[in-house]
Amino acid sequence: MKLKLLTAAVALSAWTASAQAVFVSNDGDDGVGTGLQNVLDNVTVAPTLGTSSVNVNTDQLDDGLDSYWNITGTGGSVSTFVMEIAGNSASNTFGVYDRYNPNNYVEIFSGADSNTISSQVTLSMLLDGSVRINGVDSGIDFTSYDFGFYLGSENNVNNSPLFYSDSSLNTNGSDQMVAFQGTNTDTVQLAGFAPGLWTDKEFVLAFEDILYANSDKDFNDLVVMVESVLPVPEPGTLALLGLGLAGLGAARRRQKA
Repeated sequence: MKLKLLTAAVALSAWTASAQAVFVSNDGDDGVGTGLQNVLDNVTVAPTLGTSSVNVNTDQLDDGLDSYWNITGTGGSVSTFVMEIAGNSASNTFGVYDRYNPNNYVEIFSGADSNTISSQVTLSMLLDGSVRINGVDSGIDFTSYDFGFYLGSENNVNNSPLFYSDSSLNTNGSDQMVAFQGTNTDTVQLAGFAPGLWTDKEFVLAFEDILYANSDKDFNDLVVMVESVLPVPEPGTLALLGLGLAGLGAARRRQKA
């Protein structure tokens, strides 16, 4: 019985490890120590100046948990531009797409946006599915309140998405975005803003703008902080987790018997 319990535990552990996201390098084409960890460290002012408590390789949301999101704030979700260190920075765009129709998308930041106070946008979704940016109707209606985030390019037709938060929509299922939830520990200061606590209602999203297998893997190509949102687990993720827990429960019951 102990062997069966151990087998179930190992299976669940293996699934958890496989669900976790990708390796993030702090060195890349932009230079040594210019990766995402450096970005987070540089905006952290307390409790340790210049050192984030978030580790970009061990504190990522699992890949199946960062694909789709909901707005939790009654007035909408605020996105704040953090950093962009990329050769494609002048053309990279950022926005949201409809979970059930990825061809439906709304741009939040254009390639011209940078680290300025103006690079903060409120995303709202009305009861009828219409999407508003800073209170202005985008003219796009989503089919549900679930949405994903994307990195797009002004070199694409209609500034269309290049990579999606849902890895299954990317070439070879490539994971192009990593996400981190605040822990109510670090005080961060984004350019132009007063310092504030990185709460558990705020997430940092970081993209790689070249297919991961061919990239420098530093995930500093577009970094955004979003607030008043929560991830919506994919059904497959919940099903796998449920099966793993069920296996553990069954093994324990047999052991007691």
